[in-house]
Amino acid sequence: MSTFKEIQGQNIRSLSSDPSPISNGDIWYNSTSQTLKGVVGIGAWSSSPALGTARYGLMGGLGSSTAALAIGGAPAMTTVESFNGSSWTAVTAYPISAISIGAAGTQTAGIAFAGYGPGTTYSTVANTYNGTSWTSIPALNNGRYLLGSVGTQTAALAFSGGISGGRSADSEEWNGSTWTEGNNMINSRESLGAAGTQTAALGFGGNAPGVTADSEEYDGTSWSEGNNIPTATSGIRGSGIQTAALGMGGNPTTTATIDYNGTSWSANPATLAVARYSSGSTGAPGGGTSALVYGGHPTPVSSATAEVYALAATTKTFTTS
Repeated sequence: MSTFKEIQGQNIRSLSSDPSPISNGDIWYNSTSQTLKGVVGIGAWSSSPALGTARYGLMGGLGSSTAALAIGGAPAMTTVESFNGSSWTAVTAYPISAISIGAAGTQTAGIAFAGYGPGTTYSTVANTYNGTSWTSIPALNNGRYLLGSVGTQTAALAFSGGISGGRSADSEEWNGSTWTEGNNMINSRESLGAAGTQTAALGFGGNAPGVTADSEEYDGTSWSEGNNIPTATSGIRGSGIQTAALGMGGNPTTTATIDYNGTSWSANPATLAVARYSSGSTGAPGGGTSALVYGGHPTPVSSATAEVYALAATTKTFTTS
């Protein structure tokens, strides 16, 4: 059996009192209380500045918790707002008026596609964003809204979604110049949560019809069944990567947050202050350590509120229980 020093390169310190300041990963033995203690990250939601325009019918995927972009929304609109970590600012409008537009990439190198709105029905329209303006790019092969969307401006994935007459399992990949049909999801659905990248994606929950707890993983070639999320829901939003993801909100309207570790889903004790679904969401590029959720549909109204998720360094006493 390996020792702590062999694993971490140092011994556990013995201290008469808890150290200050502390940081994630610290571990020590408190000789006064005769307890083994350490610092772990505990997640919590806190209030963040509100959108300038209340709306639901937003999607996830574009930006980070401190540099996000909210695109379109219901009622169908072209309004786009940029978030810098402190406030939301109206920026160049989206070329079409639509709800539930898929998006991926960063605030200054983004891509948006699909959606539904007056005059566009189930849209195939796609555009890139450079931090200032929108540029038209080749259209998707199949129009849809309420879809899953992940990736970057030059390597995006559009999957599933609502289509005329039902729901789709279709999956398409963008390589920076063209959209190519990929292998379909196993189960058709709309209004699902999404996280990950073009070659390591995660799709979960949604309306199939009827709310589902089903979760699937994509490896860049094919989709496979994963373990179900704790509670069937639609309108859930996601952030993070395939092996460290967060899911938040959902319909029936909930404040719930869930975690995925690459194998299984579990309830996260952190809860949203505002129960919502069909919101916008972004997260940390490296995993489920931070997230931003904004807008959405706290029944029966549209919301402008936003919340941010972060890990706080917390001292924990380790026991055998």
